[in-house]
Amino acid sequence: MKGVHIGRESDFIKQARKKSTEIRLLAKGNGIEVMKQYIAPNSHITLTCEPDWNGFEFYFILDGALVCRDEKGRTTRLRSGDYIAVTHLMKDVYFRTETGVTLLYMSSQPVFHALSDEIQGLVALAREVERKDSHTQEHCERIQSLSMLVGERMKLPPDRLELLIYAALLHDIGKIGIPNYILKKSGPLTREEWQEIEKHPSAGRAIIEKTFLRDAGPIIEQHHERCDGTGYPFGLKGDEILIEARIIAVVDAFDAMSSDRPYRKALTNDEVIAELRRCSGTQFDPKVVEVLIDVVSAYPPGVSFGEYKRF
Repeated sequence: MKGVHIGRESDFIKQARKKSTEIRLLAKGNGIEVMKQYIAPNSHITLTCEPDWNGFEFYFILDGALVCRDEKGRTTRLRSGDYIAVTHLMKDVYFRTETGVTLLYMSSQPVFHALSDEIQGLVALAREVERKDSHTQEHCERIQSLSMLVGERMKLPPDRLELLIYAALLHDIGKIGIPNYILKKSGPLTREEWQEIEKHPSAGRAIIEKTFLRDAGPIIEQHHERCDGTGYPFGLKGDEILIEARIIAVVDAFDAMSSDRPYRKALTNDEVIAELRRCSGTQFDPKVVEVLIDVVSAYPPGVSFGEYKRF
């Protein structure tokens, strides 16, 4: 039929995937795009305020449930049949999926390629790190998930929590510039090799600043700073270090000690907790240490802590 296109459930023009989300472009015309998006359970979502955006967006919930939280902490639960209409957004709006959520997403201006590039860019960065270091991908996903829980427990504002979650996933992205023989070395590193390792936080920031995640760059750059000023690259102390970076530092150490490495077996939970407390106040932020211990004590071993995704 001329002027009419009939599509089946499995039909789409293009799609983009990440571990926690899939978005499909179903139809487009006259600048309007219609998409279908699936978002995994326990995902954080942000509708971002962009001053230069003058379009209209509409999200209809086909299936699932999510919770909206405003800047005052008030929550609104949305479920199948509810919808979100967005125009002239003045502040970022934050959501969290309770279940897997399927959305019908319509925009009055083309957005799919921007969304696709952002999603695929993150996947590409993660894969680059995985190729450099065989344990990094799962490690980074664990850091992301656990950092999210610690940040929530510490009641970080939604915008800070968003940056923490992204920075935690990509905190080691700067390692893509480190030679493989250094990353895979099982014995002690030489001084020159350590100098190469210590470049990766700043290298990671440089990479991130080229993306829409530029505000997460300082967090990535500071995640090896220590509260007593003996960390790198700047030797920052205490509150000079961003709270998000302090959280990642503790979670990173927890995961490293809890995992097998070529040079040692994983420590027991009691051993890990004892070591974190021993370094509390010198290497680590004491409050973050205790919050992390509370968080991990509430979950059984091997739990999946969830993952972040935004619209």
